[in-house]
Amino acid sequence: MNKHNWYSFLVAGLILMLLSISAVACGPQPQVPGTGGDSSSQGDVPTAPIPKDYADFEVGPLTVTRGGVSVGEVTNVSAVVTNTGDMGGTYNAVLVVDGKEVDKKDVPVGPKGTEKVTFQVAKNVSGSYKLEIGESAAMLNVYEWPYKIQYDSGAASPDLLSVTGDLGHMVQFSPPAVPFKVQKIELYVQTHVLDDSDWADRYATVRIWDSGRNNQLWSVDVPWRALWDEKKNFWKEIDVPNVIANGDFYVEVVTHSERSGDEIMPSPWVPEIPPAIFLGYDKPKNPYISAPVLPEKTHSSVSKMGEFVEVPVKYQGINWLIRAEGDGRL
Repeated sequence: MNKHNWYSFLVAGLILMLLSISAVACGPQPQVPGTGGDSSSQGDVPTAPIPKDYADFEVGPLTVTRGGVSVGEVTNVSAVVTNTGDMGGTYNAVLVVDGKEVDKKDVPVGPKGTEKVTFQVAKNVSGSYKLEIGESAAMLNVYEWPYKIQYDSGAASPDLLSVTGDLGHMVQFSPPAVPFKVQKIELYVQTHVLDDSDWADRYATVRIWDSGRNNQLWSVDVPWRALWDEKKNFWKEIDVPNVIANGDFYVEVVTHSERSGDEIMPSPWVPEIPPAIFLGYDKPKNPYISAPVLPEKTHSSVSKMGEFVEVPVKYQGINWLIRAEGDGRL
């Protein structure tokens, strides 16, 4: 073999050897569990949690014994502190009221443990106060009593309305604190009679219902004459004997007015209108004062013995000028 053929033979051998190595490298490879293979199976392999060799704290939502309290009344504000770390530690809980630190406590919490921390708060001035512990916050509302609950804007529509027969004008009230003692109902009313004989044996019924409208908490019949004022003073007051509401309550006013065609009768005052009591109302753009809702949704409704009654669209979205006043002291 000459020198040229020898070199050719050597090069060919090297090429064959490299091709063999490449084929082995590109062929199927053995799989090590958890390190490769089908990517769809990787989600089944649990990932070991990273240990926390330190204390790490989280503060849960704040709980206020009573969100609405009297001036000077002591209330408790609490939170649960959780230690998500693997070592015990002490959390420095700081109570902040309206941005100012007012109290603090050291709270020891074991690894993966929880502890409750409680502060006492009392304010001598009515108003709303923001309470904070860590990143958690809540509001405390402080009231002077009696407190008047109203959802109307204070300005009645020019023409009042009379819901006739056994139908009622009903308003749902959410008290600022519970229990709440209802002490007074205020109505914006005007009474229409044709002659003095129309006063005889005519009365309006005022009822207070519980939050489910299943139980009457109180009821009274008020003579029509008591709801009339020759000086045109439209606001009338009805005393209530400290009726206790433990949540929302409903006030229903049934005037037992005579019907003239429709069950809802508007003024004006003309002689042919039968004897009736008319209540004031307003119809603001946002009738539900506490939160924006659909225009036809308000605190007010038409009712029959505590049950809602559907009314024509033109009478939807109104607020009856009916207010409740009471005391939320314990």
